[in-house]
Amino acid sequence: MLSLFVAVIVTVGVASGIAFAATSSGGNNGHGSPAALAVSADAKVLTCQNSDVVRPRTFIVTCADAYTQLTDTHWTRWTSASAVGTTTFAMNLCKPYCAASKMSYFPRSTVRFSLPVSTKRGRVFSLLVVHYVSDGQSHEFRFSFKGDPSLN
Repeated sequence: MLSLFVAVIVTVGVASGIAFAATSSGGNNGHGSPAALAVSADAKVLTCQNSDVVRPRTFIVTCADAYTQLTDTHWTRWTSASAVGTTTFAMNLCKPYCAASKMSYFPRSTVRFSLPVSTKRGRVFSLLVVHYVSDGQSHEFRFSFKGDPSLN
């Protein structure tokens, strides 16, 4: 009888532990990534349509002409201080001039949003830095959103 009692206690304890692990912050957030990557209070970026987003897979950087974009982006970290990932960086190199040039794509580029600022929409990243390789050489693209009226 004692062994049956111990078996019931152990089974209930294991089941409770499984239920706790599935609902605690150490578990999974339902999207295949740890709950530690949850984005409840994290900074955002503003789109050209003036909506705020977190972890966009595609993002148009230069709204006026869409000549600079992030495509097929995979984020490895997104917090209130910065966001880091890999992307295919797309840019119109404007050679010989912009209207006659097509987009150039630079796969396996690294992307980082940083320097969040407080706005009426919450915390929004104000700096984008992309490292990409073109013709075998490393390049850096920097874009500041400071001064953008949509941040006010």
